[in-house]
Amino acid sequence: MNQDSTQDVNGISDFLNQAGTQFKIFDMGRRIQEIPKDDFLSFEQGNTAYPLPLQQQAWLGFIVWTEDKSTELVIWFLRFPLDAAGKLTSGIRDDFVLRLLNKDGQQSEQDDESNPYGYKPKQEQMASFHAKVAKVLNHPASSYYEHARDYFSGKPGFDQWAFVGFQGIADVCARLDENSNADQLAAAIEKIPAQPFEALAQCLEHESLNDNISLAITRLIDKELIKTDCNANYISLCIRALSNTQNHQLLIEQLEKILKTPTGSNPEVIASISGRCWLALQNESTSLLFLEALAHCAEGQEFFNLVIIDLINIPGMQDSIHKAVRSTERSEKLSQAIGELFKNFT
Repeated sequence: MNQDSTQDVNGISDFLNQAGTQFKIFDMGRRIQEIPKDDFLSFEQGNTAYPLPLQQQAWLGFIVWTEDKSTELVIWFLRFPLDAAGKLTSGIRDDFVLRLLNKDGQQSEQDDESNPYGYKPKQEQMASFHAKVAKVLNHPASSYYEHARDYFSGKPGFDQWAFVGFQGIADVCARLDENSNADQLAAAIEKIPAQPFEALAQCLEHESLNDNISLAITRLIDKELIKTDCNANYISLCIRALSNTQNHQLLIEQLEKILKTPTGSNPEVIASISGRCWLALQNESTSLLFLEALAHCAEGQEFFNLVIIDLINIPGMQDSIHKAVRSTERSEKLSQAIGELFKNFT
């Protein structure tokens, strides 16, 4: 099949529509969340920038099925490089469509060496993705779900976490609106050991959290920050867990509290904030505190540059970062880091 084959197929959405399939698209980069079809169509047609780029790429998960469900669910994980404006080029889009035409769309979630756009998500991402897909399609949760619910209820004892499957935790988080799951988690968060909390945090970052769960996480942050040997990795997990709270002001308050401590300049903490809490960085005072912590991070100038470049590629973030950069209250250390950043651009 030659390049002319793409002339009758105007993009990925058009290919899937012409094939008579149903499909849904998810962002897999900063947070696993569904992308409205109209938004994706505008992006793939080159009309708008990708809303949530990560490392100057769009990270995507597709689920594809037929109306009569005569074929099993097909899953694609794709990453597309973005141009300087954060958009998808027609050349990359058409190249992928041609590959689909040549394969009749038969891709799977497994690695495909012939597909340069395919990738395999991390195991914890895969669990959250499958949990969300099951919820969206009204499919039952995995066989690990009830065991995880039982654990968070406290019945077997919170020390009995070793046999709780990660998939079950992801299922509970994807179904916070079912079976009093949100109430159970809110009551359990402060009682569970660090290991199951780590798994829980990695799942909660993809979910919208109510005040009860959010406040429980803030109490964990408060307890950890007052320790003389404060665990920065644990704080970074708390940030990730809290990142998608419905209480935006609460998130801002917690981030500013963390950023004013030595733990705030830890690279894991910085990465959690820049990767998951970008919306909070649109707040001017939070953004300046973040840049100060970043400038004082032991990872140095290269890390500073990478974080700033990643953030300003998110639509709507440039103004927030520029305001903080121009602040007259910035320290000499931050001024030096900004100067070195601009040298790289020139």
